[in-house]
Amino acid sequence: MSRNIQLAVVSAAMLALGPATASAEEPRFGLQLHASLPNGDLKTAVDNKPGAGLGAHVTFDLGGGHVLRPRFDAVFFPEGAFNGFKTKAHDLSLGGDYLYFPGGKPDGLYLTAGLGLHRWTVDTTTPAVGSSPATSGTQSSSRFGYAAGFGYNFNRSVGTELRFVRTHYANQTAWDPSANSLQAGVTYRF
Repeated sequence: MSRNIQLAVVSAAMLALGPATASAEEPRFGLQLHASLPNGDLKTAVDNKPGAGLGAHVTFDLGGGHVLRPRFDAVFFPEGAFNGFKTKAHDLSLGGDYLYFPGGKPDGLYLTAGLGLHRWTVDTTTPAVGSSPATSGTQSSSRFGYAAGFGYNFNRSVGTELRFVRTHYANQTAWDPSANSLQAGVTYRF
């Protein structure tokens, strides 16, 4: 998908959310910190090493247990080695989540689902083979992704969340590797 189409889709989504967030009461800013366990092709590329993530969000309580949460996240995976290839990756994402609280108010247990635009940067070092020298390169790509999970708010400020994130990244090969992860973290709202 071209970059212009991706930007148009994200812009349209933000405009669509505008009226909903305008009626939201008491926006609350917050931070999240999480561990990210890679799955799929990313797991192999970084040799199953967990990543660390942090981010910021704003929650808009729409009432009746419905909450919208625009968010920005940064996730960093350390260098891993597989068959002589060395890879490290990081992901910057901008997206939005819908949270549903069965109790009707934003505390206790909740379910979440979200969409986001992920900007991956992958550094790869290829080993020397025969007379060919080792090479290294960096490739960046933008991909859409989605997430689903659940969480629990212990009080007005502190919560925890477990979510599965599914996305892809580009690398120096022709295929579109999966960059899925299971994220477990804590949230703090001001």
